Amino acid sequence: MHNYELLLQKLDTFIRKYYLNKLLRGTLLFIGLLLGFYVFISLFEYQLYFSSAIRKLLLAGFVGTTLITLFYWVIAPLVHYLKLGKQISYEQAAVIIGKHFTDVKDKLVNILQLRQQSQNAYNKELIEASIHQKSESIKLVPFANAINLNENKQYLKYTLPPLFILLFLATIIDWPAGK
Repeated sequence: MHNYELLLQKLDTFIRKYYLNKLLRGTLLFIGLLLGFYVFISLFEYQLYFSSAIRKLLLAGFVGTTLITLFYWVIAPLVHYLKLGKQISYEQAAVIIGKHFTDVKDKLVNILQLRQQSQNAYNKELIEASIHQKSESIKLVPFANAINLNENKQYLKYTLPPLFILLFLATIIDWPAGK
């Protein structure tokens, strides 16, 4: 089952890249939300001089939003990337890969299903031969190419504007006011 083991290695590589992609996207969105929310709250506080009760409410909202988004957008994908939590199954990965590589779509899922059937089948040799043949036909397909990490550049539009606004305000006004 050398071809099948190679197939599983390629699926593992795909799954790690899948979670790396989620981690990158989540980090960019998290930083954008964190900076944007910070700038928004700071500017409103600077202009409106909120009461201490409203400040506490804003702080609680800021901390709560930060912790929730940090967990869902950064920590959860990182845990999956490090293989510490439950990951997507090979079948789920095969479906995702099949959406990108249409010629592999059914073959990959079929190979995984045949492997499960071969565990307790009477005609195990025939099923393993079929797995070997199908694995050979998709051996050269680079599954990891189904995920393009460069597509995460589009999320910079959420991260860079709050960063530039924060840097701009920091240079224009005496921020933080400590002098």
